[in-house]
Amino acid sequence: MDYLSHIGCCITHTPITLNPLTLAVDMHILVMTRSTLSHGFGGFQRQCIDLCEGFVQLGHKVTVLTTAHPDGIHKEEQSGFVVHYLTPSRPRRLSRSWFKASKRIIEEIHSEDPIDVIHSNEFAALGVIPWAKRRNIPIAVVCHGSFRTGLLSFLSSADRRPRYWHWLLLTPMFMIRRTLMWEMPMRRNSSSIILVSPTLEGDFRLFSHGKVKVIENGITLPERREPTSGNGNLRLLCTGRAEREKGFHLAIKAVSEISELDLHLDLVGTGAYLDEMRLLVDNLELNDRVTFHGRVDDQELSRIYSSADIYLIPTIRYEGLPLALLEAMAHGLPTVASHIGGNTDVITNDHDGIFISPGRLDELVSAIRRLGTDPTLRSSMSKAARDTTERRFDKERMVRETIEVLSSLP
Repeated sequence: MDYLSHIGCCITHTPITLNPLTLAVDMHILVMTRSTLSHGFGGFQRQCIDLCEGFVQLGHKVTVLTTAHPDGIHKEEQSGFVVHYLTPSRPRRLSRSWFKASKRIIEEIHSEDPIDVIHSNEFAALGVIPWAKRRNIPIAVVCHGSFRTGLLSFLSSADRRPRYWHWLLLTPMFMIRRTLMWEMPMRRNSSSIILVSPTLEGDFRLFSHGKVKVIENGITLPERREPTSGNGNLRLLCTGRAEREKGFHLAIKAVSEISELDLHLDLVGTGAYLDEMRLLVDNLELNDRVTFHGRVDDQELSRIYSSADIYLIPTIRYEGLPLALLEAMAHGLPTVASHIGGNTDVITNDHDGIFISPGRLDELVSAIRRLGTDPTLRSSMSKAARDTTERRFDKERMVRETIEVLSSLP
């Protein structure tokens, strides 16, 4: 498995060891999601597959329904569970064709081995709500955002190009339509709503009374490492999809502005914005100070993490709870992160990381300078970051809490 199928997880798959007395008898769990690791690369996909693998390790049967495979594959087995890629549909896109296809195949799956519960990533199970209600099959929906966070995300990425103002009118209209036609029906008809971040709780009070459970993302913790010291060559690291909202261009510009420190920026990931970032590096004459790693496997990613000194997540749009952030902190990396979304649930400013305002290059530059010139601060934040992930974000907890929710549904 390569990195981008796995946004930052240089983690080996370790068996889940949980108290069997707290868990349900074996269930057949149908997982519905718009994308998996076969589609690409992000915390959304990684969390879904980590849960599936955890369910299987605990003795449950797992079947996954997702959108069309980029290479046209219709069905495959991964880590003990079967994945169905439904056609006609577009990879990573929920649409009417996806909902129709899911209704066709779910009866076939249920007839072979009755489904006990449906685990829906966002709105993926919308098309099978009537089918599930007729058979008293509960649905648990996992929400990574809300109408409010989506709107804030859109507005925070604003620019002054005429093309943007065109979308300023259309995007909120689309979001309202999606909320009324997709989000609200899922809220009303689900048996449980699982939120990945406490910041979302206030957005789900309407039509969700008594259903909401916060289960923060979890990761497998790597071995502890000794924090770096000294003011020599410092390696900055960004990982994830190469999309504009990730703010990697700000990291590149920051390296250009800091000439007094010997900085090198490692960028791990691929995406639509990659060519534009390469052009920016060329224009700023930073080819000797920025390395594009593209897709890397787990072993290589582990090496990159181990050689890094500071992790950057200069996101300019709302995100839920980024797995990439958790993974960096688990490796003991002090982090400079935008004060937005799920980042605020994880980082304590000036304790295990430093917050900056989204899109503020000057604040990013200042934070890098501060960490780059103070090895004592880097060391203390490194230890604190690791302590935070050990205390709150292990994968076993995430799997255990999810199974407890699924097994308790009527």
